[in-house]
Amino acid sequence: MRVPLMMIGILGLIAAIWIGLPMIPLAVTATVWLRATLIGVTVGLIVLFQILGWRKRRAAAKEIEEALTPDVPTGDGAVLSERMNDALATLKKSGGASYLYDLPWYVIIGPPGAGKTTALRNSGIEFPLSNAEDAGVVSGFGGTRYCDWWFAEDAILIDTAGRYTTQDSDKEADESSWQAFLDLLKKSRPNQPINGVILAFSVEDMMNASSDDLARHSQIVRDRLAEVHDKLRIDFPVYILFTKCDLISGFREYFSSFSLNRRKAVWGVTFQTKDRKAQTHEQVPAEFDALVSRLSDEIIDRLNEEPDGISRVAIFGLPGQMALLRDNVTDFLRRVFEPTRYQTSAILRGFYFTSGTQEGTPIDQVLGAMSRNDQAPGAFAPSFMSGQGKSFFLHDVLRRVIFAERDWVGHDARAVRRNSLFRGLTLAALGLVTVGLLSAFGFSYWQNKQLVDDASAQAQTYAIDAQREIARAEIDDWDPLPVLPYLERMRNMPAGYGAAANDTVWNGFGLRQSGRIKVSARRSYADALEQMLRPRLILDVERRLPELRTQDDPAQIYRALKVYMLLAGQGPRPDDAAIKSWFDEIWREAYFNTGNYDAYDQLNTHLDAMLDLDDTRDIAVPIDDSAITLARSAIVQMSLADQAYAIIKDKAALSSLEDWTLTDPAAPEVPVVFSTNDGTDLDDVRVPALYTFDGYWFLFMEELINVREVLEADKWVLGDQANAVNFDAQLAGLNQALQRQYARDFEAAWQAMLDRLQLNNMSADKPQYDILATAASSFASPIVRLANEINRETKLTTFLDELAEIDPTELASGDFGENVGNQLFRRFKQSSGGLQRILLEAASGSKNQNQVNGSNGDGPRREAERIEDRFVLWHLLVDGPDGQRPIDIVISDLSAIRENRRLAAQANPVQANALLPQLLSNLTANNSRLPPKLVDFINDAERDFRSQATDASVAEMNQALSNQITFACREGIEGYFPFTNSSAHVPMAEFGRFFGVGGDMDKYFNEYLAAHVVRTADGLAVDPNSPLADRLSENMLRQFDRAQRIQRAFFGNGGAQPEIQISLTLVGAHSTIEQVLLGINGTVTIMEPGGGSQTVTWPGAGSSTTLDAKPREVGVDARQWRNGQWTIVRFIAEASSRQALGNGVRLTHQLGQRFIQFDMEFSTADNPFAMPELRNFSCPQSVD
Repeated sequence: MRVPLMMIGILGLIAAIWIGLPMIPLAVTATVWLRATLIGVTVGLIVLFQILGWRKRRAAAKEIEEALTPDVPTGDGAVLSERMNDALATLKKSGGASYLYDLPWYVIIGPPGAGKTTALRNSGIEFPLSNAEDAGVVSGFGGTRYCDWWFAEDAILIDTAGRYTTQDSDKEADESSWQAFLDLLKKSRPNQPINGVILAFSVEDMMNASSDDLARHSQIVRDRLAEVHDKLRIDFPVYILFTKCDLISGFREYFSSFSLNRRKAVWGVTFQTKDRKAQTHEQVPAEFDALVSRLSDEIIDRLNEEPDGISRVAIFGLPGQMALLRDNVTDFLRRVFEPTRYQTSAILRGFYFTSGTQEGTPIDQVLGAMSRNDQAPGAFAPSFMSGQGKSFFLHDVLRRVIFAERDWVGHDARAVRRNSLFRGLTLAALGLVTVGLLSAFGFSYWQNKQLVDDASAQAQTYAIDAQREIARAEIDDWDPLPVLPYLERMRNMPAGYGAAANDTVWNGFGLRQSGRIKVSARRSYADALEQMLRPRLILDVERRLPELRTQDDPAQIYRALKVYMLLAGQGPRPDDAAIKSWFDEIWREAYFNTGNYDAYDQLNTHLDAMLDLDDTRDIAVPIDDSAITLARSAIVQMSLADQAYAIIKDKAALSSLEDWTLTDPAAPEVPVVFSTNDGTDLDDVRVPALYTFDGYWFLFMEELINVREVLEADKWVLGDQANAVNFDAQLAGLNQALQRQYARDFEAAWQAMLDRLQLNNMSADKPQYDILATAASSFASPIVRLANEINRETKLTTFLDELAEIDPTELASGDFGENVGNQLFRRFKQSSGGLQRILLEAASGSKNQNQVNGSNGDGPRREAERIEDRFVLWHLLVDGPDGQRPIDIVISDLSAIRENRRLAAQANPVQANALLPQLLSNLTANNSRLPPKLVDFINDAERDFRSQATDASVAEMNQALSNQITFACREGIEGYFPFTNSSAHVPMAEFGRFFGVGGDMDKYFNEYLAAHVVRTADGLAVDPNSPLADRLSENMLRQFDRAQRIQRAFFGNGGAQPEIQISLTLVGAHSTIEQVLLGINGTVTIMEPGGGSQTVTWPGAGSSTTLDAKPREVGVDARQWRNGQWTIVRFIAEASSRQALGNGVRLTHQLGQRFIQFDMEFSTADNPFAMPELRNFSCPQSVD
């Protein structure tokens, strides 16, 4: 059945391949050769697997065969070996090479004399070897002393020696042989060594053995079964054959009349259970009783059938005889199969009663029991008789029960797990492959359908949105921005020119549509570029040509004319570099530099695509011939050097060399310190590749060698005007002119880069000062990186110096040894032979080094030195040993400033701020020897720090002013007389503490302001040389000036309290007045007309001023000014007349109708009580 099914499957697979492959929409899958190849490979693989399986089974059988055949026959081994070989040969003829391996194997065990061999011999089972001598048995390993192999049609039965079970003859040898036997089984069939165990046990032993003997037998059998389980690692069924049942009294008479078929039947019990671990031994008593009951049920029939009276007695007694076996059988099986905690029990599958032959005298257990009860042990000694009898109940037990349950056995748990895992993984893999293939086809279909739908939808959207542009017959607008959205859409069509490369294997499986869509999308994109972009580019160049003629710029006119004609397809050969270089400059200025980066990138991308795709179609855009003629006329006088330089720059546009940038993933510190002064990204600060070290040697010098040929080839640009150019005459000085122009642009490119750089404010992140720390880093400073990069890129002669150090023989052979690993030398080896020759000659000091293109220049070294000279300050900056270079000194100064700023932020700001000016002076001390741009950086940093120091000083001064002056002034001065018109007078103690010598105002001025101000005729003013010159407030200085004037007026004695000597003289009075009494703060001075001067000291102890005259005028009292020590101010201010007299004043007061006039002269230079500073003074709020 297996072979027809396999053939049907193979034919179905062949049909699927032959019919199904052409259904896949690929040309290759429909070919006959592919289908035939796949069918051949498939069938070949199937045959190969079958052959491998056959060989595996054959090898296994061979291994068993070799194991069964002794290597060196001894004794009877030669005969046995011959018989074994005969048996194997017979089996091979009947069943093939795999016959031994495919049949179930059963091991028969039991004690010696149990009738194992007799049972097999008389079982009625057919064996291949069926001669009269051996009756189908083949003995291996030395004959029946070891084991016999019975090769039946349905199974292999291994009849083991009884000593293997009992191991009582030579325990060590028997045990070793038994273990060797089990090892053979395990080795021969590792997954399923046996299919079951047949335990043969004689009924005679059951009837005659004592309880102790049965216990010993059961333990022996249990041990052997446990060893089989442990060694073979399988769960196997055990079939119990109770042999020699003919020795039971009545057995022969009861069953002698049975027909052959009835004698083949099963007499016993096969336990019907699905659970292999079920404790079937517990069912033995009940099942045994059932067997006895069935015997009893048939007694009447058997008695009627049996004519012999003696036999009828025996038949009648058989159920009783069997019943007497019940306890021994039950106990024996319980002991063998009852599970314990320490030992795995075997699986009792069934127990059966059999008889292979009828020999010996039957045992009457009833009489035996009676005899034992009568203490007559010898009364029933059996007498034996021999003879060939019939077999009972063996055939069907073996063939229909045991052989039929060949698959009931388990497998080696490890092997089962291993095989199950393998099968599971195999099935899982097959399942995954199947599901994966189905999913892949489904996913591929979905993706391709989505691709087609997306492409169709976008194409329709484009056709609608761009309908007006597509329908235009004439383009008159040069601006490409309006059509950029349409071009972008066409470029990024699904599977289009610019679509991401996502055409993976999942789009395949015979369903891929991307190829067809890609062709259509590219064609549509190319049409859009030719219709929308190329005409606008031509118009753009065309409109620029008149402007360039007006500007009289022949070089640009030449480039524009060349691009104009190339775009129209009028050049003899493509020159994409010229077109790309021209528009890159225009778009960079128009879009990139104005922040429209997307437009810049998109236009360059579309231009590249247009130039890439224009070879697929003819260019049909008309151009203005008159514009060409005018342009040619304008450039007829253009020098060859200008033409050549324009060509070189165009070539550089397509170079693989990258522009130089200061930023680098390996130097993330650069943006921390540097930024651009125009707000653009630091990545945009570049030096074109043409003006770098590599650009000079491998772009400029390379093109310099080839420029003559290129000029010859580009004569078409001038047309007929080329004949008017003295070509040969200009070639003589071409090299020098190009070198001069290149040198100017080289320097300008680096200067333009530097002009865009600025230092970030190094004090912006105080108090951490991370920017300053990065700038001052000894190993990662971006300032050092900038200096090193400029030195490396502009010190051009270092390449020649390195070449000169290579051995001349290596130079001659072109083998640069270890230098080949250097990128510079790799490029050298990739350069043209002409450039290599020139450079090697220059490096070796050859006299012919000046021959470049036939020009008479100064040679490569001198030309390179002329460029180097423009950067000599940068070169000197990094010249010298590490740590002693000028750049290292700058970094060291910055590091010192950082430590100073950290000290100011954390510990002692006053001391740190005091040291900062010197550190800043050190930083700028060497500016005269540094590159100008680095000087700018240093000056910017110096200003930042000075500004920060100023801020810190001002903040500190304001804080001190608030703490020492403002608060005290508001509390004790402001709001009191004489500073304001108040009834409350400022206390003299408060006045002295605030204005006195060493007072608040005096101390603050000396500590914070004295160093920053100068005294002028108009009072205090800011010292112009002070770092705070632009920060100090004029109003604040006025208050301190007023305070100093007050101090000079009231504290002339240099003390902390005010003291003024006042000289009083009565100079005139009414004629009726004889005496004048003037009291000032408790001191009364009596003055008489014509009297002398008297002196009083202010302030006194009192708090009022009085004026009186004697004799008094009737009704007129003395005048009084009370409530404070400052009443003298009111006394002076309220005089009817005042006249200044030097450092004094003449006062006139009225007492009633009489007047009094006297002079007051002060010990100070001015009249302190009338000075405006008292009225105008206000508390200072801030120093700035």
